Amino acid sequence: MTRTPSLADDLNYIRDLAEAGQKAPLLGGRFLAMWGGLVSLAYLGHFLIATGAFQLDGMAYLYLWIAFGLLGGIGQFLLVSGVRGKAGQASAGNRVQAVLWTTSGIFLSVYFLGLIARMLLTGEGVEGFYWSVPMVLGLYGIGQFVTGEISGQTALKFAGIAAFAGVLAAVFLTGTEYIWLVGAVSAFLAVCVPGLLMMRAEPSETV
Repeated sequence: MTRTPSLADDLNYIRDLAEAGQKAPLLGGRFLAMWGGLVSLAYLGHFLIATGAFQLDGMAYLYLWIAFGLLGGIGQFLLVSGVRGKAGQASAGNRVQAVLWTTSGIFLSVYFLGLIARMLLTGEGVEGFYWSVPMVLGLYGIGQFVTGEISGQTALKFAGIAAFAGVLAAVFLTGTEYIWLVGAVSAFLAVCVPGLLMMRAEPSETV
């Protein structure tokens, strides 16, 4: 005689599915590692140019950030293509992470478009680039802390706190060239390193 599943069995099955989805590995590690590494290198390069380490003129900033944008855009496209269709994307942690970082990226794009337009039209606004460092680190902190809270990964919450500590140091150093060095170190520790650790934690069949 075949046993008919009861309502309790159905509810237990749904609960098991939900718990499995909640424990699904986060898929954003590759994005964090790439962007954290690129931002760290760009900030470090900006610091070295600003302090005269390479004896380069002001055009070096333009080349540096154009290279940053091109590499970031190409890398983002390749990573999105690689992660599409992977299991676990519907989990709460992965959905929150995707929305947070996508929204942060849109906000930063709008900010820098406005800043560049002001500089081109008025020749003013360079201070906006200095203030962008604590703003960027603040977005990193929010993204890491919220994702860590939703997914239950304490390490990400600590990464968020590390980014907030970087905000404190960056605000204090705003207007000096050392702000770029703070940004480089903070982006590496709070974004790149956690991204690499998340990649190592991804099961090979569930990436």
